[in-house]
Amino acid sequence: MKTASRVALLFAAVAATVLGSIPAASAAPAPDQPAVQVSTVAQGVRVVPGKGQALPPKITGWDVPTARSYYLTASCNQWAGDIRQGATAWNQLSEGGGTPVSCQTTYITDCGATGAIIGCNYNSGERITLVPTATGQVALLAAHEFGHDWYGHSGDGCASWNSPADVMRTTICG
Repeated sequence: MKTASRVALLFAAVAATVLGSIPAASAAPAPDQPAVQVSTVAQGVRVVPGKGQALPPKITGWDVPTARSYYLTASCNQWAGDIRQGATAWNQLSEGGGTPVSCQTTYITDCGATGAIIGCNYNSGERITLVPTATGQVALLAAHEFGHDWYGHSGDGCASWNSPADVMRTTICG
């Protein structure tokens, strides 16, 4: 697969340049945390076919600047276990109230980017939309989108479970 097709140009980079971004917290992040900048508009993640990283046996939550909560809409019932597993990547993220998480089976077209957008967090936790059928990495997709409650993208490339910064990469591969 060509490098150019593996790297996704994302709306967050354009938004940060054109619209600016705001810090999610005033405290500096820990060294292994992604950049603490969240766009004031929607942030999406793309899917690239290929080999993805397997889910670790137990996800240990990473610290975040503030507590948040979410709830799953009925459209996510089929993937609820994977989505909840992805949520455990972040400490102080609990189920019950807060951000509605919905699921659909077609690419997301209202996230501010073009292409195969499979996850979107609108306005840092206003709502989240996932396309679980587009990837075998549903927990990683969910962790990435929940992470946008606090963090922007950390860089281009394939997301993985290695660190918060790796979870916040621009592409879900596999």
